[in-house]
Amino acid sequence: MTLAVLPLGLIGLAAVVAMLLAPRGPAAAPRLAAAAGLVAAALVVLVRLPAPPAPIPPLLADDGLARFGTLVACLSALAVLGFGTARREGPALIAIVALGAAALAGAVHVTSLLLGLEIASLALVGLVVLPLTPKSLEAGYKYLLPGAAGSAALLMGAGLAYAGTGRLDLAAFHGSGSMAALATALLLAGLAFKLSLVPFHLWAPDLYEGAPPATAALAGSAAKAAVVIAILRLDAIVPAQPLWHQGLALLAIASVLLGNLAALRQPSLVRVIGYSSVAHSGYIAAMLSCGIGAAPAALLFYIAAYLPALIAALLVAASLGEAATITSLRGLAWRSPLAGATLALALASLAGLPVAAGFLAKIFLVGTLVGAEAWPLLAAVVIASGLGLFVYFRYFIVLFARDGCVVLHSPPPARAVMAVCTAALLVFGLYPGPLFGWLVLATR
Repeated sequence: MTLAVLPLGLIGLAAVVAMLLAPRGPAAAPRLAAAAGLVAAALVVLVRLPAPPAPIPPLLADDGLARFGTLVACLSALAVLGFGTARREGPALIAIVALGAAALAGAVHVTSLLLGLEIASLALVGLVVLPLTPKSLEAGYKYLLPGAAGSAALLMGAGLAYAGTGRLDLAAFHGSGSMAALATALLLAGLAFKLSLVPFHLWAPDLYEGAPPATAALAGSAAKAAVVIAILRLDAIVPAQPLWHQGLALLAIASVLLGNLAALRQPSLVRVIGYSSVAHSGYIAAMLSCGIGAAPAALLFYIAAYLPALIAALLVAASLGEAATITSLRGLAWRSPLAGATLALALASLAGLPVAAGFLAKIFLVGTLVGAEAWPLLAAVVIASGLGLFVYFRYFIVLFARDGCVVLHSPPPARAVMAVCTAALLVFGLYPGPLFGWLVLATR
């Protein structure tokens, strides 16, 4: 049991140490403390990947899904630390988000589900408003209120499930009758808020535009992956209610279409990525609507392919500053080759083009929908992917224009994160076997 909960303890300890170092000592000390704890937690998870599940308290699980979620949370937080933070409190809050995401990934009880969500969400609110600019304060306000509504829906759903079954583990949502249906509907609405599915998505583009890019990257990577894993766990229990899969399918269709349509005429790179996150949440929901038996490993591979592309694109946007528009990107590939190549590969992956990992992720997505004979979903995904291809291609071609003058001066940590994300997108795209093989084992 000690080894099973050790990663959570290490992340929590890193957050506390970074918090204590924030008001005193060198400016880099909080970041180093947070990074050390995250690296230690990731190493523990990597060492224990092939180990059988260990006995653990009833609130958490120690299985492949939990380990994958914890690893994603640690690596995403480490990448975000490479962005750099303007405030000393930032590293501690980043570690707290990773802690909440790791706890959520292992949640098998309503208590741990709600606690994991709230730990990650409240720390993200702090990161959003940390610059204390009018834009960041507005983004924090717009994130806090929908998040509170989503949490209230989850809590009400849990209360109804308890009233109907007398239990608070995730099996409480497995029931029949009108009360169970209402509990499932509230559960789905609450999770849709957290996953930014249409029509619960309005906070997403404003958060990506107003918050620091590092915060947006953390919200779109660690927090989103943890919510998806929580839905995967619930999917093994909830299917007694047809509303669950039908609701996911409807939310998926609306999200993939509206997310790509809204991104068509956006001049801001971060706002395009914000609407892109809505669309990709829709693609993930489409796979989830096919049921856990369809292809859980394919879903986790989609997450593993999406996250480095998202982080890489936002890191380049952070290096450009507030001028990250389609005009300011002209000639980036010639003036700053690493940043240009990183953004080009990230956009290709988000579009689902060959070589990049996103291409295989889209193949797995289509294969899952075909296997489940979800033809309306497949049609929506094909149409949305065509729209998305046009969105990303607009930005892709300007990177190689000859008349640009932008030059980036990224610090060494940011360049290292760019290189790692680029390598991950290429390795997962060209040699996906080892990762997919482990994901198959993790989801058994």
